[in-house]
Amino acid sequence: MITSLKVIKPGLLTTIQDIPGRKGLRKIGVPVSGTMDAHCAELANWLVGNDRKSPLLEITLGNGEFEFSEDTVVGITGGAANIMIGDRSVQQNKTLRAGKGERLNIGRVTKGARVYLAIAGEWSLNKISGSHSTYRAAGLGGFEGRELKSGDRIEVDVSSVNDTGRTVPKKLIPHFSQHQKIRVIEGPEWNRLSKEQQEYMLKSRFGISSSSNRMGIRLQSDKAIKVENSNFSSAPVIPGIVQLPPGGQPIILMNDAQSVGGYPRILKVADADLWRLGQVWQGNEISFSLIDRKDALELLDYYRELRESHLK
Repeated sequence: MITSLKVIKPGLLTTIQDIPGRKGLRKIGVPVSGTMDAHCAELANWLVGNDRKSPLLEITLGNGEFEFSEDTVVGITGGAANIMIGDRSVQQNKTLRAGKGERLNIGRVTKGARVYLAIAGEWSLNKISGSHSTYRAAGLGGFEGRELKSGDRIEVDVSSVNDTGRTVPKKLIPHFSQHQKIRVIEGPEWNRLSKEQQEYMLKSRFGISSSSNRMGIRLQSDKAIKVENSNFSSAPVIPGIVQLPPGGQPIILMNDAQSVGGYPRILKVADADLWRLGQVWQGNEISFSLIDRKDALELLDYYRELRESHLK
């Protein structure tokens, strides 16, 4: 049996993404894309019994409405929002069922930034270069390579779906604070900053610019940060790199960022904390905590083991 998800209202920006995105193509300029918050996306797919790397909807700031043509099992995680199925108020982080013809309404996000909607079953979408993820700048992947619009329909084969009746363990449900302390390691050009500037970077709380997007999070502070040697040739970059443009306001590169950058790479976000940045938005603040590479690898292993021990 095939269920059809009809988009009634797409919200600000809703795209199809997956984990881990489009790997191995950065050498030819194609970014990774994929879910901004891989942790919550994985939880959503786990709720409905899908492979955790399956495609799902990434709904930025909520305000989305969808209709199902058949009985459908769904999982909703990520940013906090009021959720309605038909006339019923339902909770996130639990396996949910929508009846034939019912509408799912996801309200405005009040904490965090992105909501993830998983639908149990096999999505009728083609993979592009090994991924379902949408990269809008090139019209690649997802649904016609673009964000969803009112009237779009996505088909999912639900023939062998069972209601898993799962609830996300409390230890895995993130807390979306207005202030996020992000762990980082030194970037290749960290030592181009003076000791005073390094201290400023690590003691400051940075605001989030309204021009932030899936390419990068632009930070704001009262004081511009300058490197001692401003001459810099283009060099490879990856998601999580903190660049320092000439204006002195740092940028954290994210999933849709370019593969080569021309600004000093002063820090790199620890992989274990990268997903947290998918839930920050204008009005939030970020500060940095410097750790070494050994601690960064241990953190990544710790969180992987924590998820595996609870998601059985």
